[in-house]
Amino acid sequence: MKKDLEFSHSQSKKTIIRVMIIGIIANIVLVGLKFSFGLIFDNLAVISDAAHSATDLITSFAIVIVVLFSSPKRDKKHNYGHEKIEPLALLFFALLITGLGVLFVWQGIIGILSPQQAELNWHLISVITASILIKEALFWYGLYHAKKIKSDILRADAWHSRLDSLSSLAVLIGLIFSLFIETNIAESISVLLVSLLIFKVAFSIFKPAIKQLTDTAASEEIYAKIQEIALGTEGVNSIDTLHTRMFGNKIYVDIVVEIDGNLTALKAHQIMRFVHDTLEDDKDLQIKHCTVGMIVNEEKTEEPIEK
Repeated sequence: MKKDLEFSHSQSKKTIIRVMIIGIIANIVLVGLKFSFGLIFDNLAVISDAAHSATDLITSFAIVIVVLFSSPKRDKKHNYGHEKIEPLALLFFALLITGLGVLFVWQGIIGILSPQQAELNWHLISVITASILIKEALFWYGLYHAKKIKSDILRADAWHSRLDSLSSLAVLIGLIFSLFIETNIAESISVLLVSLLIFKVAFSIFKPAIKQLTDTAASEEIYAKIQEIALGTEGVNSIDTLHTRMFGNKIYVDIVVEIDGNLTALKAHQIMRFVHDTLEDDKDLQIKHCTVGMIVNEEKTEEPIEK
């Protein structure tokens, strides 16, 4: 089981790094194009959008570092491994995205209060349109692999790509509307609308990060499935206690089952071992470690122990 967990972690690590490398290459190209065209045509909105894409580069490099140093293996200083590095990184991304949202709100308000004259520029429109298409492709690519390997950090990065495509969309709307109203006020309004979605996404990343860092219990669905497996084991009469806690994107389980008192010690051990192995082997549960204890039903004990 331990080898399976390490193999699974290794495969997930390779997947995340592969997705990040593709994203890093794409973002380097986009940042270069948007900065260059923004400077050439003196367009602050496109330069700001390039800066947003640059944050994707920073987070992608940060994720690669997190993945390389995050490991389920224990050491003397970290007896439970290093997997909580991932929720810490998620918390960082949530704060970073929130900061971007605040920046967009500020830019939107300033743009509305002090609109500037704008002109239609097909070069800028082409670059921004290409940015939207590439970032959307990165979003769906990252989200697909995030669901496949159940990685919150990869899901967070995918949504960061979606935010970049939406900010580029706001810039594109402003560039197109400039043809009709000759000011950038439409772009500023779009930026304000995008900032609302940014705050929503930041919260969706922040919530699971806090749950994982504070050892929140697993969901009711997982709790019910653990009960179903334990109670479905031959020889288990009932569940005395069941406690779960999130650890990174895995779960720790402590369960105590009740068995008949007339069973041999070997049989009792086999029952507990079966419950332990069945729970840890269930891939849907994503259990990192399971501790199984037992209590004896004294009514079914041939020779009750005197107290």
